[in-house]
Amino acid sequence: MFKELVFDRKKVYPTLVVSTVSSGKSTLINALVGKELLPNRNRACTAKSVAILDNDLKPQFEIHAVEKNGKYSLIEKATKADIKKFNQTNEVSEMILEGQIRGIKNSKKSLLIIDTPGINNSMDLSHEMVTMNVLDEFAEGLILYVINAQQIGTYDDSSFLRYVANKLKKNPKFKIIFVVNKMDLIDPEKEDPYELMENCKNYILEKGIENPVLIPISASSALSFKKVLNGEELLELEEENFYRNFKYFKNDSFSLVNYAVIAERGNLQEFIVVDGQEYSRGQIYAALANTGLALLEKVIDETMVNSLKMKAPKISCKREVDKKATSKKKKGKRHKKKR
Repeated sequence: MFKELVFDRKKVYPTLVVSTVSSGKSTLINALVGKELLPNRNRACTAKSVAILDNDLKPQFEIHAVEKNGKYSLIEKATKADIKKFNQTNEVSEMILEGQIRGIKNSKKSLLIIDTPGINNSMDLSHEMVTMNVLDEFAEGLILYVINAQQIGTYDDSSFLRYVANKLKKNPKFKIIFVVNKMDLIDPEKEDPYELMENCKNYILEKGIENPVLIPISASSALSFKKVLNGEELLELEEENFYRNFKYFKNDSFSLVNYAVIAERGNLQEFIVVDGQEYSRGQIYAALANTGLALLEKVIDETMVNSLKMKAPKISCKREVDKKATSKKKKGKRHKKKR
């Protein structure tokens, strides 16, 4: 990707999304992007990484692809079918999807989301090696480690998590956030979400990662809500899931935010007494969100970012760059002869 597609890596903030198979990693990325770009079936994925470059000035996603023979392809209007085709073919080695990720605003750097293959795909053992190579490619950035809420602590996940822990120790410039996905499939009446998140936290601590940040989410629910808000039509099964998920999350009484593990917020289960009445930290933070302050902070942040009119690094093909460099040298020689 970086040999054939040339752009200034100093201007990007790499965010590597890693996980075991069936954790909902692709669905999470689609939810972040706000539309269904990546295939979400495990059997459709191949042993290659796909990058998504956030460019606030490009509302329409385009595809930059490089084949193994060095041929460069550009599709100005990316579709899920195009991406799936590129992802399945053995001819394409890497690709970058470039467009606006509406939920995230760039600051000094453009966000570069890198989707890596599932590390425990028994059909192709090279997937884990590809993911490790991508991790070793960068000196700093963010790791989004996706964990399936229904399968915490599998053997493959445990082994890979130790590898990530060692990388973090060797390179403190890397940050990590654990995303506990598929929380909508957990029945709060049968399994306490607080207990589930505490068990997940202890599991991560055992692997040598201190003060982990854990964010519980339902990526599939978030994606369906975003698609409806963006005016996209839902398939019949998606409509059924939308009704179920909306019924599940419409009540403030069940907010996954209340189960997040973030050091700055303290223990959300901790109770604070006000005038003899006990309130949990989670309840107070939920009330704080409803005051509108969080929205104001977000709007201020977006206004500041938009005022910068930032552009993502320009992507070009290595061969094009080489041609330009060669033509400049030839022009320079001509000028010298004239002198």
